[in-house]
Amino acid sequence: MKSKITSVLRILVCIIMVFAIIGTVGITTADKLYTPEYLISQVSSTNTYENAYNSLMKRFSDNYSVSNIPKEVYEKSFSSEWMKASIDEKIRSNFENRDAVFDFSEAEKCITEYFEEYAHEKHVIKDETYENKLAQAVNYAQKTALNETDVYSFDVMNRAGIIGKISSAVELVRKYKYVCIGVLIVLLIIMIMLKRHVYWGGTALFSSGILMAVPTTIVLANHMIEKFSLKSFTTYTLVTGTLNSIVGIIQKTGFVLLATGVLFILIYCVFSKNERNAENEKNDNPVSP
Repeated sequence: MKSKITSVLRILVCIIMVFAIIGTVGITTADKLYTPEYLISQVSSTNTYENAYNSLMKRFSDNYSVSNIPKEVYEKSFSSEWMKASIDEKIRSNFENRDAVFDFSEAEKCITEYFEEYAHEKHVIKDETYENKLAQAVNYAQKTALNETDVYSFDVMNRAGIIGKISSAVELVRKYKYVCIGVLIVLLIIMIMLKRHVYWGGTALFSSGILMAVPTTIVLANHMIEKFSLKSFTTYTLVTGTLNSIVGIIQKTGFVLLATGVLFILIYCVFSKNERNAENEKNDNPVSP
């Protein structure tokens, strides 16, 4: 009867440990990934800096009939280095809860010079109308550039209250991260007390690894994330690239847990077999009194 109760307890602790392991991995992953450093690394790895800059230049070129300013002026106004620095600033300012600071001095200078050259060639009087059109042109350039720097659509998500909810959830996750680790330690101690902890611990690791590795492998193998439909190519490549990265991290973690679980189970089987062999030899060759 006692052995049956012990077996049931082992199974229950093992099941609880599986979910505790998955929860701890999820919490740790969220804590590590929802950072400006990770998001910036994803911008770099998905060529988003280049895509955003090309998209900006295309918008200026397509809107030539509205602005009447050649694309070359905008190319001098906004460099690829400016785009990189501005995207990074947008991401960092969101995490630091402050307004982003952008440098538009070169854009103001280049657009102003273009207006002055045009006015000189066409003999345009620099009156109030001239100043208003110059201000509108600078404002248009700044606003258009700002839209392209917000590659993660922080402004849209802030207006919808999504960022606040995500930040609150991540703060809650970070708050209870050590609670999950503590629960795992307690479960491990209980498992040790119930004995055969190497086998059951390996089973818990193997099971949690399967639950993480199999679904993520299916998602990646079938390219499910790439099937998302987003209007902006820049946003599409960034979002799908980031999601693939996160799923890939979970997949690799799952395979590591799975392999570790198999190793533990094999170790237990080898040692238990050796113990049985030793015990059988002892029974076959009793020591004479």
